[in-house]
Amino acid sequence: MINFGGKKNEGDTNEGISQAMRSMSDQIGRQAQEIKRLQEELESAQQDAAAAEKARKALAAAEARMAQMEAELKQLKEQLAAATTAGAAAAAGGKSAGAPAESGSIASAISSALGSGGAVKIGPSTPAPAAAAPAAGGLQIGGVAYVQKAGGKNLRLRNAPGLDSTVLDGLPPGTQLTLLAGPQEKDGYPWWRIRTADGREGWVAGTELVTTPEH
Repeated sequence: MINFGGKKNEGDTNEGISQAMRSMSDQIGRQAQEIKRLQEELESAQQDAAAAEKARKALAAAEARMAQMEAELKQLKEQLAAATTAGAAAAAGGKSAGAPAESGSIASAISSALGSGGAVKIGPSTPAPAAAAPAAGGLQIGGVAYVQKAGGKNLRLRNAPGLDSTVLDGLPPGTQLTLLAGPQEKDGYPWWRIRTADGREGWVAGTELVTTPEH
């Protein structure tokens, strides 16, 4: 009877930790959406210094909260692992098999929040999102690239890498570019230094470039 009671208590503990991990996963997903929204707000506010500063502060606070939630989730994982190890060998095998699923749910929540083309800079303990990497595929120094037509918006030409740099001009979709240097990772984007056919030079986000002209 004592052994059965011990297993029941262990199960209750593991279930409680699992529920807390699922809740934290949901919170991380919502926080990722908020960070993406704030980044878009920051970019749109570049022409207004006061609005840009306000957006930067809000984004920094959101990133700090994301880092805190990730630390809390890590602690929950460690508690679950410790509780599982303390159980019987057979029970430990079953419980530990469920742990990776929790990690998968977190990745799924963030992926869902960002979408396939999203790019969000999160806390300093977290690598830049992998979503930005495919955009650099095929791009190389000395090569030719084109401003993608998806979205139909002009691509901002900046004086330096990063969202806080000065916007020099807007390059219409389909504009042909020569890649001079890069990529440099900053603010979650791979930045390339380019030159247009008419001689303008500056930095652009590589996620908006394609290697073949679109029709």
